[in-house]
Amino acid sequence: MNQKLIALDLDGTTLNQAGTLSPQTIATLQAAQTAGHLVVIATGRPDSISEHFYDELGLTAPMINFNGALIHKPHQHWGGERQVALTTQTALALKSLKTQFDIELMVAEGKQLLLADHGYVNMPFLPDLPDPQSLFDADGLTQAPISVTMFIREHTLTALQQAVAQHFPSLTPKTWGAWSGEHTALEVTEGNTSKSQAVAYVAGLYGIDQADVIAFGDDLNDLDLIDYAGVGVAMKNARPEILQAANAVTAFDNENSGMADYLADYLAL
Repeated sequence: MNQKLIALDLDGTTLNQAGTLSPQTIATLQAAQTAGHLVVIATGRPDSISEHFYDELGLTAPMINFNGALIHKPHQHWGGERQVALTTQTALALKSLKTQFDIELMVAEGKQLLLADHGYVNMPFLPDLPDPQSLFDADGLTQAPISVTMFIREHTLTALQQAVAQHFPSLTPKTWGAWSGEHTALEVTEGNTSKSQAVAYVAGLYGIDQADVIAFGDDLNDLDLIDYAGVGVAMKNARPEILQAANAVTAFDNENSGMADYLADYLAL
């Protein structure tokens, strides 16, 4: 069997409903890596809340964060590292939207970077930061961030997306299923990034053909990756758009290690 690049979304795919790795998932991915395949996490999460999964799995391949805007190897300097960042001026200009919209919290994130415009606790996908030493403002933002995320009320989402598109046409505002209801959020990054582009870059570095890429996902930010992969696999719990685009669907959902079950059979582990 040719070497495969296994591209893995985290939430709703590799992780169970509790946001952890099951023993079956750990064993399967470690077996895949031992067999010579490249296991690549490709997530919308920042590095700060995904590197521990990389470590728990004992991975050695590059990791993709911020939906493709950061490609790196955790805990080391790697010559192939790439990131697409906003300028500090653009990030600060996005704060002007607070005068028009009821934005609860704005955060600027990048590699080993998290700045908020005020202290907070109990925000989804963010570590508590009740008393920050530096703020997301002109004084605190000394590093170009990869993303700016705005936590809002759900009814504000569409109008805020439209405002970003109108005033910042080179940027991409996006959200996904986990950011809905009381946890609604809008993330803004540069427009020329995606999970599929990042995976294609990694595949090229390792000499792996597109046909040998197998990708797993469940949400809209996985759609381009599912389309790109030689084998795009939707989780049983995936959104209808992902189920329709995929070449295959797992027999089990993420709560029941559906990705690991499918992969063990596909690779004959």
